[in-house]
Amino acid sequence: MRARPLSLRERASLWAATARQIWRWLCRLSLALLVVALAVAGYRALTWLSDPARFPLATVEITGDLDHIDRQALEQHLLPAAAGGFFSVDVAAVAAAARQAPWVKQALVRRVWPNKLVVEIVGHRAVARWGNDGVLSDGGEVFAVSGQALAELPLLSAPPGAKPLRVFADYERFARLLEGLPPVREVHQEARGAWRIGLDDGLTIIVGRKDVTKRLKRFAAVYRSRLSGVAPPLESADLRYADGFAVRFKPASEPDRKVMDL
Repeated sequence: MRARPLSLRERASLWAATARQIWRWLCRLSLALLVVALAVAGYRALTWLSDPARFPLATVEITGDLDHIDRQALEQHLLPAAAGGFFSVDVAAVAAAARQAPWVKQALVRRVWPNKLVVEIVGHRAVARWGNDGVLSDGGEVFAVSGQALAELPLLSAPPGAKPLRVFADYERFARLLEGLPPVREVHQEARGAWRIGLDDGLTIIVGRKDVTKRLKRFAAVYRSRLSGVAPPLESADLRYADGFAVRFKPASEPDRKVMDL
């Protein structure tokens, strides 16, 4: 059986549907071409803006906590990373370079139009000297410094693996227990956990590793009541006794060692 010929109305509807389909394809193609064109234009614009010669940086301004920081040394860390133009400079790389300098805890880097880079330094706050040439910050970081004695800070040391902030907390505890004596200037923890404490007047207190709080309280009470201001002054006190402690006077005299039983 032969198919019925399409009516004029049916032909018009078919042509309209075909035209709509072609239009949709053309719209999609145009949109795709537009996206490609925008991507190419964006890439070219980015390449143009990233050319250091077009927007060169004229100034690198360093601000913030600079009390202990050698500005010239910091600039030497920064300048290689800060090479480039206003848009092309890698601010993350500049911040990372700044953190390599001693005393720098954090660096906040921002661009200031049209040609300036501002580097704001957040410095470490030192709470103690650590070992031979280190400094301990209040955040627990130990970093090396050179040419800065920082004699006003206490000197702490401990075996490898010790937590510096824990040692500093022990230093603060010892200072409270020895209140009324010359200030605590040095705290050393030995490999087996024994403690050695140095006071500001040169007195060395050997505590050991057992009953540290009890022994320091006992010594501090006796010192305040019977040993403060004695002549000659104390050179050392050994608290590693169950019922007392041994003291040595300076300069050495005979007898130069007394054992106090409590």
